[in-house]
Amino acid sequence: MTTRWRIDVRLGDAPPEAPLRSVVVEAPTEVEALRIVLAQAEQDKADAEELLQDGQEEVFSRTEVREGHVEHQGHTD
Repeated sequence: MTTRWRIDVRLGDAPPEAPLRSVVVEAPTEVEALRIVLAQAEQDKADAEELLQDGQEEVFSRTEVREGHVEHQGHTD
């Protein structure tokens, strides 16, 4: 049997109305609910890191183009 759990994540003495993350999950135990929320947080972190890398690449590419550099050139010999 599963139970509905609300997991609120706060940092330090954050006010009750300002959790960093608030998730409702269904799980058989509190531990399993925490595992689900942890897995979601880890996935969110990985997604954010990927976006950061993609964003950095885009900025680098625009800077290179402005400076007249071509990042990926096709060489025909």
